[in-house]
Amino acid sequence: MEFTSPYDDYQRALDYDIHAEVAPGVWTVCKKLDRTTLLAHDITDMLATDSDSDSDSTSPARQGLGFLLGSDGANLLQEVKAIINHENLICLRDWFSIAMQKPKSRGYEKRTFVVWDNCDAGTLENLLVEEYDKYKPDQETDDSTSSRSDVQDEASDTDTEMTDIHVHVHAHETDKLKKFLPESLCWHVLTSVLKALAWLHDGSPELVRIGPNKYGMNPTPDWNPALHRDITPANIQFQQPRRKETYGQCKLGNYGSLYLSNHHNGDGKSSVERVRGKALAPRKGDVDSLLDDLIQQDDRYGYTYKEQPDQPYTVISEWRAFGEIMQAMMIPPSGTKTNVNDHIQNVTKHGVRYNLGGVDYSVGLKNVIIRMMTLNPDEKSADGNYLFPNRDTLTSNLCVEAFERFRRWRVSTDEGREVVTVESQQAQQILEDTKAQAEMWNATVEMNRIVDKLQAEKGPWRFDDHEDAEIDDFDPTGFTFQDLANDEDERPYPIRDIPPDDNWDFDP
Repeated sequence: MEFTSPYDDYQRALDYDIHAEVAPGVWTVCKKLDRTTLLAHDITDMLATDSDSDSDSTSPARQGLGFLLGSDGANLLQEVKAIINHENLICLRDWFSIAMQKPKSRGYEKRTFVVWDNCDAGTLENLLVEEYDKYKPDQETDDSTSSRSDVQDEASDTDTEMTDIHVHVHAHETDKLKKFLPESLCWHVLTSVLKALAWLHDGSPELVRIGPNKYGMNPTPDWNPALHRDITPANIQFQQPRRKETYGQCKLGNYGSLYLSNHHNGDGKSSVERVRGKALAPRKGDVDSLLDDLIQQDDRYGYTYKEQPDQPYTVISEWRAFGEIMQAMMIPPSGTKTNVNDHIQNVTKHGVRYNLGGVDYSVGLKNVIIRMMTLNPDEKSADGNYLFPNRDTLTSNLCVEAFERFRRWRVSTDEGREVVTVESQQAQQILEDTKAQAEMWNATVEMNRIVDKLQAEKGPWRFDDHEDAEIDDFDPTGFTFQDLANDEDERPYPIRDIPPDDNWDFDP
């Protein structure tokens, strides 16, 4: 068995302390530099290739991770690491090899690990199982179905201009609006996952300030959209707060179904209107569909919702999958210990406006979710032009819109003003680090100044309280061991009478 790996030695492993095996082949490791806890996944068997089948390009090893990451294959490890590198994605941090002792043996074998972020606060799936009464102490939940006869029908969900919705609910006086998870958590998940999708879809690394109270994103030119294809509550994970933030970092993970398309979003500089194109992918688990078949199916189904089993997977599919999860966070399950998949399926039985009309959340949050569920990049105006000239990077637009509405909610509500965001704590950490570096620099400058002063006053090698003149007046010939004698019978004699070291004889 030959182990192919992109590593030359075990030097990288010295950067980590390996702690405990938390699952078969998965270890917790601690980075020595900053004591960050990460997860190391053993991928040795995935990189292994059978020497007898190296010439067989159809073997699983030649088609799988071993070929993509192995030094004798495509060797795309650096490229994969560059793509999976965002604060709201479970990032591929590093890789290393170690010599691990074989079970029940004194021999060692080389094992290769990839290092990932450690999301140590669970997943969103854990929060969608049953009702959490602790989150609504001042509001009782009424599970009875409210009458919403005047709620706007889902067929009109194709509106493109974002305006605040006004839903009129005819209900009895005893009926109350429902609420499930805290709105602050909903905003946190919404903005975090949209930032992750903006990076995957458009190559937009972060939100940037472009003016007073105005933010934007900078998509990467000629970006090839990556479709996650597995946006589920189980794949939205959390980290414990690192400082004083209300919620720890929220990250999207599990890239087993990630699809990197060959469609590119353009360079953003040409004034010529591009022919409409989009990233098309087969649905999760489908590996036989050809691109021509996907194009035909996409023309057939268009903007159909709910999406059909053979409908191609697009960026719109990602928005809708995430929008359904957001609705599941706001609508209480039908009963305690409800299956998460059943809960989301119940959400999809009705339109987004019907679902959100009976929940007690801010209009801004509802509007972003409606926008995400109803936005159609292919929509045209009466003159035949596309309504969205930047239709290839609309995920970034959704992210900016959600972030700006989140900021307005934070300053206009009591719950929002109590929220401490991850970004604010990261900025505070940077400020403290900068201050500490400045203090260290000033201390170094002051120490060098004192040293220079002492050297100028007392000479380059004198740092005691004796003056050089006292050293010049010192006569070593007058010094005897009488000064060091403690016993009366010790005979004093001058230092010059002590024989040389090489004449001393310690033999009995």
